[in-house]
Amino acid sequence: MIPGGKMKTLNNTHIGQIYYIHKVIGKNQSKLRDLGLISDKKITLISTDGENSIIKIDEMRLALSSSFLEQIFVKEERSSEEIIGLAHLQVGQTGTVRMIDATSDIRRRLMDMGITRGTSVHLQKLAPLGDPLELRLRGYSLSLRKTDAEKIKVVLEQ
Repeated sequence: MIPGGKMKTLNNTHIGQIYYIHKVIGKNQSKLRDLGLISDKKITLISTDGENSIIKIDEMRLALSSSFLEQIFVKEERSSEEIIGLAHLQVGQTGTVRMIDATSDIRRRLMDMGITRGTSVHLQKLAPLGDPLELRLRGYSLSLRKTDAEKIKVVLEQ
């Protein structure tokens, strides 16, 4: 356990519990990153026999030895971070996307626009009547209706 008790290695987690990758350490860092184990990815320990384990990253399953699990630090799904709707940001503030709380069609459309978990989104401008919002993300500007922006849940960056 890391001091403060908020993070632990994946081999010390509960089977079936959803966690988020905090960081990957050790000599196999690049191999694990190539497999998709990057910061803020959703990860779940599916099963383990002590030596080998099956994990789920997003919708992909991987078999890893326990020595790899010791190099993956995770944080619990429910953190002390305050999650707010993107529409609540003030002009000039930046938030990191934590989730999209929408139906599958709207969710897919927002993801196609580049709004995915872990993406940094900066509120550049508001239209004169407050709708739509002009956002800056992934190197481009995007205008989005306030009702759609409210479905995007973010954590305010400091």
